[in-house]
Amino acid sequence: MAMDQAEGTPMSQPLIASGTGDEVASGVAPKTYRTILQAWGELVKVLCCPLLCCEIGPIAVVEQGWVGVLTRFGVYERQLPPGLYVYNCMTQKVKQVCMKMQTIEVPRQAAMTKDNLSVQVDAVSFITVVDPSRATFRVESYQHAVKILAASTLLRVIGEHDLLELFRERNRLNGALTQMMQDKTAGWGVQVAAVEIRDITIADTMQRAMAQIAEANREAEAKVIVAQGQKRAASILADAAAEMGREPLAMQLQWFETLRSISAEKNSTVIVPDSVVGPLGDLVKSMRQGGGGQRREPAAAARSSSSAGEHEDTSPPAEQAWLQVAQMVAAPAPGGGAQ
Repeated sequence: MAMDQAEGTPMSQPLIASGTGDEVASGVAPKTYRTILQAWGELVKVLCCPLLCCEIGPIAVVEQGWVGVLTRFGVYERQLPPGLYVYNCMTQKVKQVCMKMQTIEVPRQAAMTKDNLSVQVDAVSFITVVDPSRATFRVESYQHAVKILAASTLLRVIGEHDLLELFRERNRLNGALTQMMQDKTAGWGVQVAAVEIRDITIADTMQRAMAQIAEANREAEAKVIVAQGQKRAASILADAAAEMGREPLAMQLQWFETLRSISAEKNSTVIVPDSVVGPLGDLVKSMRQGGGGQRREPAAAARSSSSAGEHEDTSPPAEQAWLQVAQMVAAPAPGGGAQ
């Protein structure tokens, strides 16, 4: 266990009150001098009694959330909880210590990362005093000490990591900072609750370079996605071409679908190749022959319809539409060509 070099007591143990402080003051001033100072202090307390209601005189008000540290002849005597106290102004002094959570900002400073990049970082520390006597006598100013220690520890942690780790693993770095601060402030009477890296700033040139790298990565990913889509589309088209090769009629129907999509755009002229018109004419003839042989004569058809009533076409609507369009395409144009 670590020992306090000045007093020879374990650092984990609280400071022991000196009682009257005679063992320290006797070597500095005679007993008569100390008695006179104490008497003058008691006299001042008596004279200031009428003014105590105005908080004038040797009084100390310790508010809630604070603790008073009482010393006699400069020696620690005891702690004062919140309340009103009257002390001997000639021999005693009261120093108040805040017991609430305190925020200590670490100023912005330049640091060098592991990959030799310059960054500007700042942080904030959250501490709480757990032992007022140690926070008063073990360190001159615990707030300033924590601030300087946090700044130096932050520089050390930044130098051990590269730039990407600073952005990706900030939570882990904050935990490492907190643990280091707790280990080094264990004997100061303060407890470090957390140390947070607040902001990391890099140079403008480095920001532009990182933006270019990110843009290049996005473009590369986009090209890969487009290439994968084209590969899948080519595979699907190859399967479709193989299927149409086994069924020649499917190719003609695909030609017709293309013509219909073109005609939907209200173009004035559509050029249809003979390789499409010829097979469509054959398709019309095959539909006519397969639908019931020779057509009836107009008169016979009229007599049959008048005697039997209206006759409904039982062919499917899709087949009727295909037949009508095929007839229109297969019919020769008035000018002698296909349009």
